[in-house]
Amino acid sequence: MESPEIIEHKFEYQWGGEDTWFTKANRWAKKQKFPINHLALGLIAWLWEKWVDGKVEMEMASVDKQAEEIKKQWEEEEKQEPIVEIKASDIEGLDDIRIRAPFSVDGDWNDIALNYKKWR
Repeated sequence: MESPEIIEHKFEYQWGGEDTWFTKANRWAKKQKFPINHLALGLIAWLWEKWVDGKVEMEMASVDKQAEEIKKQWEEEEKQEPIVEIKASDIEGLDDIRIRAPFSVDGDWNDIALNYKKWR
């Protein structure tokens, strides 16, 4: 009786996530022969670090820009003076005083606290 022939099949599968240039390049490099695969994997890892550093710098620049815009908005809001309304009351020498925000309120008080209307 003859022994059955053993079939070996190697495969790679990207489990979830996006198949990026990094994963594609790593897959390609692993299929190369010895000296090339070692050099290619090292180069790809180095390029990945540079790419991540560049992405971080771009995101930080975006965050800095957003922070400056928020600062400008806050400075404009601080320039607005509250509205003070003084009305004579029934008690002599004791006026009714009402202090309001300079912007209008169209709804819930949480809208003011969270600046909800201004972010739309």
